Amino acid sequence: MSLPLLDPRSRVRGSRDLAWADPGTNEHSRRQVDPPASGDTTLPTAAELFVPSLPGVPDLADHPTHPLNLYAGEIPSYPGPNAGGGEGPTGKDARIFFMMAKARRSAGKQRVIFWFNGGPGCSSFDGSLMEVGPFRTVPASQTESGQTEIRLVEGGWEEYATMIFVDQPPGTGFSYIPTDGFLHELDEASAHLVHFMANLYKVFPELEGQETYLAGESFAGQYIPYFADALLKTDKLPKLDLKGIAIGNGWIDPLRQYPAYQEFAYKKELITKGSAAGKELDAAMEKCNKSLEEYTDPLKTPINIDACEGVMHKVTKPFVKELNGKKVCMNIYDVRKTDDYPKCGMGWPPDLEDVYSFLRRPDVVKALHATMHETAWVECNGRVGNELHNRRSPASVHLLPGLLEAGLKVLMFAGAEDLICNNVGVENMIDAMTWSGGTGFGNATALPWSVNGTHAGEWTEVRNLTYAKVVEASHMVGFDVPHVTNDMILRFMDVDFNLLPGVTGGWSSKVGDDERQAVHFGTIKEDAGLPLLKGGSGDWEAWYNAVSAVVILCILGGIVGCYFYFRRRRLRRQGRVALGLPSQRDSEERVPLAAEDFEMHDTYPPRRDKGKGRAVERVSEESEHRGPSVFALGDEDGDGKER
Repeated sequence: MSLPLLDPRSRVRGSRDLAWADPGTNEHSRRQVDPPASGDTTLPTAAELFVPSLPGVPDLADHPTHPLNLYAGEIPSYPGPNAGGGEGPTGKDARIFFMMAKARRSAGKQRVIFWFNGGPGCSSFDGSLMEVGPFRTVPASQTESGQTEIRLVEGGWEEYATMIFVDQPPGTGFSYIPTDGFLHELDEASAHLVHFMANLYKVFPELEGQETYLAGESFAGQYIPYFADALLKTDKLPKLDLKGIAIGNGWIDPLRQYPAYQEFAYKKELITKGSAAGKELDAAMEKCNKSLEEYTDPLKTPINIDACEGVMHKVTKPFVKELNGKKVCMNIYDVRKTDDYPKCGMGWPPDLEDVYSFLRRPDVVKALHATMHETAWVECNGRVGNELHNRRSPASVHLLPGLLEAGLKVLMFAGAEDLICNNVGVENMIDAMTWSGGTGFGNATALPWSVNGTHAGEWTEVRNLTYAKVVEASHMVGFDVPHVTNDMILRFMDVDFNLLPGVTGGWSSKVGDDERQAVHFGTIKEDAGLPLLKGGSGDWEAWYNAVSAVVILCILGGIVGCYFYFRRRRLRRQGRVALGLPSQRDSEERVPLAAEDFEMHDTYPPRRDKGKGRAVERVSEESEHRGPSVFALGDEDGDGKER
């Protein structure tokens, strides 16, 4: 598919900076923070935030096939005293880090998406480097420099919308907060997000008035409804055009999502009803149900409930076992996979180690203008999660009906192989909600959804809410099926390629009988249902046949080589087992364990948060404020499980 790139604006080059507008103009000159809410009285300019290159991509804006305008840095977020962002030292002098990839192509209307990962305390570099962003890491073993680098990829959401990846609450990722300033409630986090956006729009006024969406996953199921509610009520962003929110595998409604552990386990046949494991699960669920009955007021329903924290553990417990001399467990984010005990998903996806290596490079930190954050980057900051206890913040589900009735479009999407925030709980939550004169799905029909002839899942629309169940996908849907999530967000935002000039050669996207043109990005394996390249006639056909012959010979050679390699490896492993030594099996294929049973691990301490809540501070770092790792919401005793 060929679509016109956005028209570039004039460039201004300094000794290190490249910008798309003159730093001296009114649009992008250094701006006053009005009113000054902290010690900082000025904002950086767009030119100062511009990122001309990153290791692996020496000139982002002039890339021959994938030009990208990238900006990054820290923006003040403290709204001032008595403005909801925290009292006393709480929230003061905070700066929120962002990385913005400007939309690469014009798709009619201009759109902007703010992306949030969960935790709480997990960096949105998960999204930008492993899920819906323009980059993927390249391991050090594959680079000439011998260091981890990045590469540009097709299919990121920035193709047709400006993507802004946000590290929040302050202290998360590269964001900055003084050691006595961590936030404690979701309304405080919302006030900081609103003030951050107001300042961001002063630096990038061209974003004002664009169709705006909030998106994220996991604990962002709490963030996003609170943020959307605050944005609809604020007067700081008079030109904001908030159109919708999108939440993937979100932790939103504890009253429906705790019981879903039991239902999911039986539906997926992870546990057999009536078995010893099934009886343990039923007993845990009975205890949980008694506690759930106490919460009849949505405004008093906490985000997590202590008596229910053991239910998921009963689902995962049978999967802790010895295998070839190694203790393994279930990956709670993808029940198809096993993992080394006690990680059980904490080191997943496999790209994570390279993300760490890349974001800890001093030249990367400097290029991203992330110099205020004094400690090394971690995926999930346990101090942020522990401090954000949310004792006065009820579960966000109570906000969703009002957001829908206010006219916001809502997309709930769920990878079908996730346990911790599984699709069954999301579906049950929707079915129990009442909004716009109806309850739940009502008479709406779940329609089959396919991308280029391959079954992608189910698509249901009802009264401004869309639910997308994504098959063959985990907690991080964009990691597993990026082409499907790209089609999903474009369809949700009503991007219609049939109305755009110059569109050719795309895929098809079909929901029920509604078939539309979709976008073909990159190369997807044949068994995903994508057509192989077919030759035409004449020279092209001869070339195609010649290349095909070479490919076939290479495949045959590879098969023979693999046979001898794995035969040798099997014999070696059999010898190791005979000697009582651990097998050298690949440990990246993994399956769920609850944090109550986690032992301390030298690389990944346990976390206790719904969703992608890994407190993965390394043991040797950030020792001053390292708590027991990521949070127990509303739990003063610190007794909980990973989220």
